[in-house]
Amino acid sequence: MTATRVHVCAPGWEGALAAELGRVFPGSRHAQRGRGFVESALAPEDAAGTPCLAFARQCLPEPEPIAAPSISAWAAQGAQKIAERLLGHEAPWRLHVFCCEEPGSDARARRCALVEAALLELLKKRQRRLLRSRIADDALPWAEGEALVQIALERSGAGMLSAALPDERHRLRRALTRFCGGVVEVADDPAPPSRAYRKLLEAELRLGVRIGDGETCADLGAAPGGWTHVALHRGARVVAVDRSPLRADLMAHPNLDFVKGDAFSWAPARPVDWLLSDVIAFPRRSVELLGAWLGARRCRRFVVTVKFKGEADYAELERLKAILAASGAEFEVRRLCNNKNEVTAFGTLG
Repeated sequence: MTATRVHVCAPGWEGALAAELGRVFPGSRHAQRGRGFVESALAPEDAAGTPCLAFARQCLPEPEPIAAPSISAWAAQGAQKIAERLLGHEAPWRLHVFCCEEPGSDARARRCALVEAALLELLKKRQRRLLRSRIADDALPWAEGEALVQIALERSGAGMLSAALPDERHRLRRALTRFCGGVVEVADDPAPPSRAYRKLLEAELRLGVRIGDGETCADLGAAPGGWTHVALHRGARVVAVDRSPLRADLMAHPNLDFVKGDAFSWAPARPVDWLLSDVIAFPRRSVELLGAWLGARRCRRFVVTVKFKGEADYAELERLKAILAASGAEFEVRRLCNNKNEVTAFGTLG
């Protein structure tokens, strides 16, 4: 028997996601079902694994269709299905109501907010026990035994509901996220020397751990210093490696050691807390760099960007995932909301 999953991506990236799904699940069928959604009919052997999907923002396992012409109809059907899917579940759960909004789309974030408000009001009247155990803050890490319920609006009057119970939610952790629709918001900050800082902040939020005071970081290909800026302002000590200097104020910072040289040949004298790399390079070089650091256990945590020249480079993702899996790290590979034609690998070595 096949299993059905719908994977969510940034609109316009459906082709890249479908191709990745074909590499990860070669024995299954995959097809776009609208802007931002790709559906998979998974063979049993594919459904049983722990997939890592870089181009998927979110995953909805075994979604049920909903046709609802009004907000009240969305709430009524949603409340009934949630009660059915969480029957016997006594642990916490999280609710996401989202759409892939873009100019001209029928489904809008405003409607999602109205659906969620009406649904919660109905649960307050009919399912107080469920409402009391709901976790409302996506910034909080997963709770023990937590389930995830998602309602995705594909159009204003049609969409789907999915519920992932704890075991399945954990198994799908490299394709599914605790952030609604897989979207992570990062606040603007004019202080860093480039907008690249947004990628590091998003990776930290997804990882659930921030660079801390007194920790050590190696920032490879650091110039002009966006990621170094974040680490220094957290109180970390940073070794920045680049052929070009960073911005003047960062170069003068007492916690910065600047090494003028090649990011791919430099290695620390002792392991660091964080490997950071947003270096511009061919994807294979960045993958090999991360593999060398993990193999030699030179870092405890890592955030590394792999940049692509074109779609032909995307197959390098599977080599990256294999290296990460072999390292024993707990990891994810994501095309972050703040990435362009690139992905970011982040995680923790055990």
